[in-house]
Amino acid sequence: MTIEQQKEMQWLLSDPDTVRFRDEQLLAETEFRYHQHEFGQLLYVISGVMDLEAGGQRFLAPPEFSVWIPEKVGHASYNKKTLSFKVLDIAPSWCEGLLDKPCLIQLSPIFSTIFADFFRRGVCKPQTKEDIRLSQVLIDQLKVSPIHHTYLPSSKDKLLAPVLAALEQNPADNTSLELWAKKRYTSERTLSRRCQQELGMSFSEWRKRLRFLHAISLLEQGKSVNDVAFDVGYSSSSSFIAMFQQFAGTTPERFRRLPNG
Repeated sequence: MTIEQQKEMQWLLSDPDTVRFRDEQLLAETEFRYHQHEFGQLLYVISGVMDLEAGGQRFLAPPEFSVWIPEKVGHASYNKKTLSFKVLDIAPSWCEGLLDKPCLIQLSPIFSTIFADFFRRGVCKPQTKEDIRLSQVLIDQLKVSPIHHTYLPSSKDKLLAPVLAALEQNPADNTSLELWAKKRYTSERTLSRRCQQELGMSFSEWRKRLRFLHAISLLEQGKSVNDVAFDVGYSSSSSFIAMFQQFAGTTPERFRRLPNG
């Protein structure tokens, strides 16, 4: 490691006085081993899907979602695909009123606009009174943003876990819940009940979320909408587009053309 890299690493691990802004671009197959900080950290996904474990939970965050990691909470990540995200480090004195547990957050348009402005102007740390006030607005917006405990829940249930693992390996698998139940030597009703109990949602909702996350990566690789639809298990592009629009609020083609922050 060069002297410059050592200084940068020391700066990243040091406790910010207020807040600190930085960009991260990770290549595929990148791993961050288990570690923790003395400050709070917000990871705002720009492109790709972040796969991170924090506080004993797994978080999958698609673009425009953020993972909040409180101070002194251990976390690690391994990302199979290329990932772009922005980081907001928050001093302990500024974390008062923020959640003390990691979670997934969908940030407000106000937050996103101010956040993007700091990066556009190349501000790493607020220096002026005006920028300090804007930073405080970010914290206020963070406190009132909708919280999602997870985007794609997981389970260690002996009946359900093997089904979820198989689908994560092959999101295009269209095996019905009835057939999955037979493979697990149980009833469809029992497996459906386990989905609600363990995941907090239906089997079909979970599978759509999985396919949405997988579709994002495929679109960013430059695949056509038709090819992506087929790769995630849809027989027609129209049904895939309807699903994608439900989660992203826009069509796959428009999503692909969105600027990366």
